[in-house]
Amino acid sequence: MADTILILGNGFDRAMNRDTRYTDFIEFEKQLFSNPDDELLEFLKAKNISIEKYKDNLYLKFINENKDTLGDNWSNLEIMISQLADAIMYFKENMKLLYDLSDIHPVRKSRDSLKNETNFSAKYFIAEVFAPLYSHYEWKFLDRDLVLNKLNYIFIEQLNLLTELLEIYLSYLDFDIRRIEASSTALDAISDLSNSSVLNFNYTNTSGYLFGTYEERTHFIHGRIDLDRPFSRINTMVFGIEDKENDVNSDLIPYQKYYQRVVKETGNKFEEFFKRTFYDIGDAFGGQLPNSKNIIVFGHSVDPLDKEIFQKCFELAENGKYIYRFVFTYFDEPAKRSIIKNLAIILGKAKLVELTGKRNLVFIKSDDKDGMKNVLLS
Repeated sequence: MADTILILGNGFDRAMNRDTRYTDFIEFEKQLFSNPDDELLEFLKAKNISIEKYKDNLYLKFINENKDTLGDNWSNLEIMISQLADAIMYFKENMKLLYDLSDIHPVRKSRDSLKNETNFSAKYFIAEVFAPLYSHYEWKFLDRDLVLNKLNYIFIEQLNLLTELLEIYLSYLDFDIRRIEASSTALDAISDLSNSSVLNFNYTNTSGYLFGTYEERTHFIHGRIDLDRPFSRINTMVFGIEDKENDVNSDLIPYQKYYQRVVKETGNKFEEFFKRTFYDIGDAFGGQLPNSKNIIVFGHSVDPLDKEIFQKCFELAENGKYIYRFVFTYFDEPAKRSIIKNLAIILGKAKLVELTGKRNLVFIKSDDKDGMKNVLLS
């Protein structure tokens, strides 16, 4: 007997033909403030949403100015957030340079001097937006340390607003959820899919809508959309960056996923999915044996931004005292190579070779139903 654990990323929603790419979100933001159609206006009215505070978001401005350098995954968007946070930290250490580069200086130093710096685009952007913010908030009488703290706070608040706007977009997609239908994928090989435990990296509950997976057996590790929550409850969506340091940086932690997961209390419910379960062997003594576990990773790039969660999943399976198999699905060969590279970073090369050699970890194309059927533990 085998239990099923589904680990779902945005590629799952995309496989179900949902418009959940970050580029879809960017286009939605443009439509929202330029030409909202009747359906969108109806949604905003039904949810009593005022959109003015979401206009001219600094992160979206930076993203639109640098969209040619973005890849296809949401993790690339998170990398851009990290770049801006790093640029602010850079100028906290080099405050005079920021003042010299911005338009508040009577003889501004050319920003081209930043071109030889790492993270040039983000530093250039911070230098560009600093003067308008400086003027708008009348910072000229404040100590420079305090000014940089206020600048950092503005970007933290802008990230919160970006997260709220993302919730609005995904809720708009769910406004008439009856329109979506399940597409054929390798998951069709899994019998009784509705009884799977689900570790969901998405903010949407597409597996519940389409396959009837149970809410009580689903962990929204990065929170979920819920525009209908009471006013006293916070937005639980985690949208931030990787924690790169062992030491706590008080300026950076509001950007970091681990901190947001603590504040928003998304918890570690998924760890329960990896506990041993048993089946009766049908003998006269009421004997039982542990169920094996198929751990299906569908539609996730396995980016190291989420390494702590994946490392925990592998640790729990390895120490679970049952037979297990991770099945990583991929869209095409470049995606497969990218997943393998990321797993090498997360697990280490030696461990990755060991797990693939033991068939504790296999790869299946996301539309290969027969291939999935052949690798599932029974």
